[in-house]
Amino acid sequence: MVSTLTSLHLITACSGALVFCFWLYTRRGWRPNLPPGVCGLQGFLNLPSVDGKIWLQILELNRQHGDLASASLLGTHVILIGSAKIAEDLIEKRSVNYSDRPRSVMCGELSGWGKIMLLSNYNDWFRAHRKLFAQEIGSNSTVAKFHRMIEFETRRSLRCILDDPARLQAHVRKNFTSIILRISHGYVTQEGDDPLVELAHTANSQLSMASAPGLYYVDIIPFLKYIPSWLPGAGFKRRAKEYAAVLHDLVEIPHNYVKSQLAAGTALPSFSSRILGKQDLTEELEDNLKWAAATMYQGGADTANSVGYAFYLAMTLHPRVMKKAQEELDSVVGVRRLPTFADRPSLPYLDALVTELLRWHTPAPITMRSTRVDDEYNGYFIPAGSYIFVNIWAMLRDERTYTNPLEFRPERFLGDNPEPHPGSVCFGFGRRRCPGYFIGHSSLWLMCAQALAAFDISKCVENGVEITPEFNLVGEILAHQAPFKCSIKPRSSQAEALVRQEFSLSE
Repeated sequence: MVSTLTSLHLITACSGALVFCFWLYTRRGWRPNLPPGVCGLQGFLNLPSVDGKIWLQILELNRQHGDLASASLLGTHVILIGSAKIAEDLIEKRSVNYSDRPRSVMCGELSGWGKIMLLSNYNDWFRAHRKLFAQEIGSNSTVAKFHRMIEFETRRSLRCILDDPARLQAHVRKNFTSIILRISHGYVTQEGDDPLVELAHTANSQLSMASAPGLYYVDIIPFLKYIPSWLPGAGFKRRAKEYAAVLHDLVEIPHNYVKSQLAAGTALPSFSSRILGKQDLTEELEDNLKWAAATMYQGGADTANSVGYAFYLAMTLHPRVMKKAQEELDSVVGVRRLPTFADRPSLPYLDALVTELLRWHTPAPITMRSTRVDDEYNGYFIPAGSYIFVNIWAMLRDERTYTNPLEFRPERFLGDNPEPHPGSVCFGFGRRRCPGYFIGHSSLWLMCAQALAAFDISKCVENGVEITPEFNLVGEILAHQAPFKCSIKPRSSQAEALVRQEFSLSE
């Protein structure tokens, strides 16, 4: 009896201590020496409202509390980084501690995306995929073998845009997805709508929603993942099941396609066929390959096409830039052929235009990390397990780095004192830097070059009224320019003939 009473007293005392600590935490704002910011329920209720765009919310908090800010609730700490200098100091120079992803119950666990590199922690699984990527597309020299194929797919895309400019966004999406599917699985997309292009688009849309910070309560209260899916409020579990089914198709359908092509002796050279054809193939290596190829397919189908679509918006809004790039193309390449990769070193303004496009449009406005161990920076404590939110969008519009950052001005990257190249920020930091940088950048460059050589891009006129589209980034973790209207016409009959000219993959 005495023992039971003692236990009850101990439980009561511990419960009281926890309640008292919680009261201190939420009412008095007690916490360790974290970076300045908001804490407790009241602080979260007073977060700035900016149309649900998390990168703008983070920007407002950094403006209020500094480039290193924090938000804390119930022992969970979020560290908000708003400057490239701090991101470099922490994410680059201390990358061992800042290379994991925060736990994602909805996306990583319930929906199954945890085996994709984007969501995987920095571990042996991640490193194995990274190594496979490096062997296939890890440098300009490895990507060079795909130049002819990229030219083929780009020309095919230009013809589609010429014939049906109203479906511009779909044509751009198909261009980049076709390129990456040829590399990852040796799959040639069919004319018109292609099922694997649409599958990637659906999967990426679901990925963006499933990984959105704070959208699902199960990411805040993980034990909710164990409740039955039929209970009221458990709609997230039914949605996760739908997401998991789409992801299964994204991984398995192209992988099984390669295996069937290999069995029939008709497989085209690809990342997957090269490894599946090995004599010493193991189950472990095949599983690694299957998910690495799916990562390549998923990633290449989203970020590059997001920037590619924004290119047409940039040219619509900035005709001066378009005309200047076209003048350079005409003087270097002429008008009797379309530009190729061989022309790239002779086109500095076009190169600067693509660089400015990467700064101006941000397909991944934020990147998230998690700390493995406690850390300290400039006197502030960063606890182990903290969620690190790096505001890439804000860094690429920082007035301390870029003059008049809201302007689209390629000239900022030319001359004797160019402004910092955005590649060190927009492609991520440290050990999680985008492994598809070289293929994505090359594909984007050629699309811009050939589109400018072939087309005049301008504002639409409807009922005698010129329509000016808005720059409007929409989405969550993966963002795109909202649909817009523009006019796309061939620059001349000769330019149209060049686009329609037959183009063979064989030299």
